[in-house]
Amino acid sequence: MPEHSPAPTPHRAIYGFAFYMLFTVLFIVYVAWAYLPVNLGLHSYLPDKYFAVFVPVLILVGAFMFAFFFYPALNLSLTADIDSITTVVDPKLALAKGTKFTSWSQLQVESAAHKTASRSVPIDCNTCNTSHMPKTRRPIAPLRFLDLQEVNKAYYN
Repeated sequence: MPEHSPAPTPHRAIYGFAFYMLFTVLFIVYVAWAYLPVNLGLHSYLPDKYFAVFVPVLILVGAFMFAFFFYPALNLSLTADIDSITTVVDPKLALAKGTKFTSWSQLQVESAAHKTASRSVPIDCNTCNTSHMPKTRRPIAPLRFLDLQEVNKAYYN
């Protein structure tokens, strides 16, 4: 199965060139229809010249309405309420699985394992006859909620 990538391929190049030529020809025909007087007896087949201006303006008005009214309204309708807990914190990260949010004090509880670092015992080295502290690294902590007080203490202590 071929990999999906945006890299140019001969297949895409051929179709891209064909569409480029097609839309160039269609644009030239559109401009010729809009600006040149045509008295070839095709009045019943061609739309009125009024549509040469009306259709592009209609498209621009539609894009304006979508960009400035419909799209923000859609985003606002999908946003959580201002007094909802999800506007401040993701309950899936802050609470244990299956726990229902009841109060803000639930979010203040932190695990003691996160606060304390493991202490290691010096090891006697046979090469240089001294003691060394072993280099141990804590594992990467799982994804969790960072309390605002903890962040402020770390930055503005």
